Amino acid sequence: MTERTNADLARENEELRARLDEAEDAIRALSAGEVDAVVVRNERDCVYTLDSADKPYRLLVEQMPQAAATLTVDGTILYCNQRFSELLGRPGSSIVGRPIQEFVTDPPREEFEALLSSARDVEVQREITLLRADGAKALTFLGVTTLAEGALGLCLMLTDLTLHRHYVELQHTQQALHDADRRKDEFLATLAHELRNPLAPIRNAVRILRTAAAGQREFEWAREVVDRQTQHMARLLEDLLDVSRISSGKLELRRERIELAAVIDMAIETSRPVIDACGHDLSVTLPPGPVWLDADPVRLAQVFANLLNNAAKYTESGGRIWLTSSRDGDEVAVSIRDRGIGIAGEVLPRIFTIFAQAEPALARSQGGLGIGLSLVKGLVDLHGGRVEARSAGTGQGSEFVVHLPTTVAPGAVARSRDETPAAAVQPLQVLVVDDNRDSADSLTLLLESMGHSATAEYDGEKALERGQTVRPDVMLLDIGMPKLNGYETCRLVRDSDWGREAVLVAITGWGQDEDRRRSRDAGFDLHVVKPVDPAMLLRRIAVVRERRLLSAE
Repeated sequence: MTERTNADLARENEELRARLDEAEDAIRALSAGEVDAVVVRNERDCVYTLDSADKPYRLLVEQMPQAAATLTVDGTILYCNQRFSELLGRPGSSIVGRPIQEFVTDPPREEFEALLSSARDVEVQREITLLRADGAKALTFLGVTTLAEGALGLCLMLTDLTLHRHYVELQHTQQALHDADRRKDEFLATLAHELRNPLAPIRNAVRILRTAAAGQREFEWAREVVDRQTQHMARLLEDLLDVSRISSGKLELRRERIELAAVIDMAIETSRPVIDACGHDLSVTLPPGPVWLDADPVRLAQVFANLLNNAAKYTESGGRIWLTSSRDGDEVAVSIRDRGIGIAGEVLPRIFTIFAQAEPALARSQGGLGIGLSLVKGLVDLHGGRVEARSAGTGQGSEFVVHLPTTVAPGAVARSRDETPAAAVQPLQVLVVDDNRDSADSLTLLLESMGHSATAEYDGEKALERGQTVRPDVMLLDIGMPKLNGYETCRLVRDSDWGREAVLVAITGWGQDEDRRRSRDAGFDLHVVKPVDPAMLLRRIAVVRERRLLSAE
């Protein structure tokens, strides 16, 4: 149903008034004795006497969807229909005889009385607000006309706009939900597309390695392809997880004093392959002197890398990208501007909304998931800043400006825990347990190539048997396994004499806070989300072992 305008309501009121005028003229003529009967022309001639004409007239007024009332020239209510009574939430007996001004809250009394006075000469239409018996206010559309050239007073007709506007708001909400559902479907289709893209070169690389003619050159190429494409897939999944963590308030920043230039350098290093592949020229202008931030350098670099990647993706090859920064009091603004496809005016207000894209991903070779800008806004908000998008329209390029609070220069910047030099890595006895044989075997080979002794098992029961024999320093346990899942296996390992001091690591695709809590409750030391970075994993294991040694002393 389309929204009715005030003009539509006025037209309906006009039609009803015309019908009422005809009935009024007939009743007046019958009452005055000017005529003895009224003949109505329709499918057949109908003759109405005074009584038979008056009754349908009253029924018509009572059954009107509009509230109706007749007034004296000074505004006293002479009659009101049931709808008028319902609109005010009062019985008709408590309304008749009272001035209409008592029930009108807007416009003010003097202005409303002037409106009634003007209605004696010309029909008046406008919105007014009535006060209901329960104290609520009812917004209505009012039409005022005279009765018998003003001799009998005024006739009011009111249309309740409150319910009508609630209906319109409901329609808008339903449309917004429909649009969100459509964008969600588009997003899921895009996600499937983006995840399939890296699989094709990975599969091709594997096939080439299987050929008899594959030599060192082909081996190096295949290794680079697999590494690059798996990193791409991991970034897509991490972005999804980050958006979820930000939405639920679970993402924590690792703040430190960091210079803006260092963050920008990290972002450019991340985005340089994309920029160079597109043949773009990147111009960077930063303020003279250091600009210090209290920020998470990794997350902030992620913000600028996302914006640089977007600028590169949505600008035709050989374009230009400008990164500029300026200080304004205790704030710094970083702008990333391009001459790319721009942003349409209707898209701009929701550009930072998840699933929103200025152009469907399939229309461009490097579309993306439509979550990058949502992630940017979330991370900037966590840093106490703000981000804005600007564009003159489609084809006019775009600009994203990140505003961040600055801080004073540090006296001495403490090294973060992750930067603490790791102790010399000693060979470990590692038991890898995963029902996905490829995952278990490949991780075992990687650990062995790094100087450790590693063994693979493919279910929890076998893992317990092997653990009794090899007595591992570290066990890497998948959570979802047959026979015994990871949680159950972990508890049994902790209850054994050989597993109490082992470092137990949950290796899983589930990374929400509830998943990590369940891992801790089961007895795991670490919770690592797939895909696993072996070097990072070993560093975290070393930290756990070092803490145990210190606590033992």
